[in-house]
Amino acid sequence: MPAKPPVPDAPPPRDRLLQEAMRLFGERGFDAVTTREICAAAGVNPGAIHYHFGDKDGLYAEVLCLPVRELQQLLSGFDDPALGLHESICRFLRPFLFDDGACSAQLFFREMQAPSAIFMRTVMQEIGPLFDRFAGLLARHAGLAQPTAAIYQLAMGLQAMAHDYSMTRPMLDSLHPELLADDPQLETTCRRLADWGCALLEYERQRHAP
Repeated sequence: MPAKPPVPDAPPPRDRLLQEAMRLFGERGFDAVTTREICAAAGVNPGAIHYHFGDKDGLYAEVLCLPVRELQQLLSGFDDPALGLHESICRFLRPFLFDDGACSAQLFFREMQAPSAIFMRTVMQEIGPLFDRFAGLLARHAGLAQPTAAIYQLAMGLQAMAHDYSMTRPMLDSLHPELLADDPQLETTCRRLADWGCALLEYERQRHAP
């Protein structure tokens, strides 16, 4: 008899908890999901969350950190001095442009509409330094020792545009399907945003020129 194919090992309980928690939190939000539901979905005993994460807040904090760690990896080296301004802006904006429909995207979209204290703490501790590095990159190319308020606003504006293209893609396709028909991964859009970023930064550079 032919041998049966090996059955893949199930993920460890901690990983299953994170996977199911992210799905449920993304679908319904933090407050609407109970720890008992999460444990049942993950196929673990009700005490597993306390064992691995301390409590529901600890689990949620770890769930939020998973996509942030992935983002940190994707943004590694975006501000390398050897890169030109255009390429650096592209590397920073590209991860914010693509929404693969994962549960983490649903979760972050929900949090941006009504941010929780845990989310804001994660943003300040994990995402804030990345944003400050982006503002610092723009300041350096504008010939400034430190980012000004206008540079911070420009950094936020570019990131917001990238977010908006990703989150409102269905609406854009409905209103003007021709705009992004040839840009499924928004790579052309990314380069265009970088074009605008370079032009706007040149305006700021001239404003601060002696």
